[in-house]
Amino acid sequence: MTLSVGTQLRAFLNTGKALGAKAVSSDFAFAIDGFEQYWMLCKQAPWPELSPAGEIDVPGPLGSASWGQQQAKINGQGAISFMETTAGSIDQMLVQLITSGGFFNAKIYAGTPEKFIRAKRITDCFIQMDSADRDWENRSQNLIFSGTLFYHYFGEIIPGNTADYR
Repeated sequence: MTLSVGTQLRAFLNTGKALGAKAVSSDFAFAIDGFEQYWMLCKQAPWPELSPAGEIDVPGPLGSASWGQQQAKINGQGAISFMETTAGSIDQMLVQLITSGGFFNAKIYAGTPEKFIRAKRITDCFIQMDSADRDWENRSQNLIFSGTLFYHYFGEIIPGNTADYR
């Protein structure tokens, strides 16, 4: 194991602090347009990013090659999960989403809908849900509905209403 000098480690700590407080994965809220009241039931959702869809291998003379970037990837997908209520709130929401065409728009917040640093708007979303597990022996876990969220993200960032949501 390497033993570093205390002054060097202090410099690393101070440099890291100067970059700002680190984001915490749990500090988010996901709200579906028209179902905003259920934002506290979303346990997990993807944080959309805009980036190239991949690489293009560009051939050159004498067998050389270079990289180019593909068009921006606007379609994304990621794991999503909701905690169900005894009233069946999420089950009813999913049925209403399907009966209204299946597509929806949503916002994902860094913070909460009331107090957030920034939010990202995603559009033309739909959710493919997996079957939920019910288990007589599992008395220690909420009923979770999990699946995959498919969405489109165009880089739209909504400015927040606070610098610190805590």
